[in-house]
Amino acid sequence: MTATYRLAGDASADIAPFDGASDSDMPLDDEMLAAIAAAEAAVADMAEDYPALLLQDTATLKGAVESLQAYPPGTDGHMTACASAFGTLHDIKGQAASFGFDAATALSGPLCEMMRETVRADARMAGLLEAACAVFERLAAAGPGADLDGEATALIATVRAGFLTPSET
Repeated sequence: MTATYRLAGDASADIAPFDGASDSDMPLDDEMLAAIAAAEAAVADMAEDYPALLLQDTATLKGAVESLQAYPPGTDGHMTACASAFGTLHDIKGQAASFGFDAATALSGPLCEMMRETVRADARMAGLLEAACAVFERLAAAGPGADLDGEATALIATVRAGFLTPSET
């Protein structure tokens, strides 16, 4: 059996019989189709575990916030906490949507940009990160597809209005 898998940039990622209609169509044999099916099953299994991973990342972010508050700006501890917050937010941004947590990705993106290259986080930034932790916890509990009635969207708007230039939003 030969099938087609539409490559990135195509409107559809459906597997359909190869008809030679598009230059971006790639014929796949049974072995490749089995590998794709196995990969999709692995992602589905990981999706079941993602809420726990989101909670782990949230705990890491909480630890960074605690360090931001414990160490004065300009100290190594404060700068390390800024980097940890950025890295954790970047991880959430990159992973969450893959598992159906679009609101977590949407929220972590502007926060990640807020923390990018930050070495002195002020109390407002720490407060926004704390609020984000609470949202991430509720999203993990609610499961894939949750949006918490716009709670993440409101926090995103606050971050964008207070910390990001129009080119960063």
